[in-house]
Amino acid sequence: MRYVHRATVLLALLVALAPGPAVAQQAESSRVTVETLIQTTSSWDGAPYQHYPAGAPELSVLKISIPAHTALSWHTHPMPNAAYVLSGELTVEKRGGPSKRFTTGQVVAEMVGSIHRGITGNEPVVLLLFYPGTPGMPLSEEASNATGR
Repeated sequence: MRYVHRATVLLALLVALAPGPAVAQQAESSRVTVETLIQTTSSWDGAPYQHYPAGAPELSVLKISIPAHTALSWHTHPMPNAAYVLSGELTVEKRGGPSKRFTTGQVVAEMVGSIHRGITGNEPVVLLLFYPGTPGMPLSEEASNATGR
């Protein structure tokens, strides 16, 4: 008898929690979409990523606003990372190497260990940056302190 009672209560709960027509209609009209913006094993210049830093992970996400007509300092990154261009136009150049222009909605697969910089055009740039590092690890280093290529 006790088993039958538990089964009845469980069935009643399932019926009560089941989505009704209003919930089903809402789910159909607000479907989740996923768009892969970038999936890569190399930086924008084609250099393959070797590995992530060893140790406990620390994820950093930064929103950076850069004024128009600005050249950032030459720098390096110790880990693979990515920048999403929220607005504006950014040219990334490798010291002694190629450069590439990125516009709103594009993703920059950043270089690791290579000296580079970003340069804005006629409009300010807003970037959303994702860094998977370790506690205490710098997100970037000035070229004067770096041993990049």
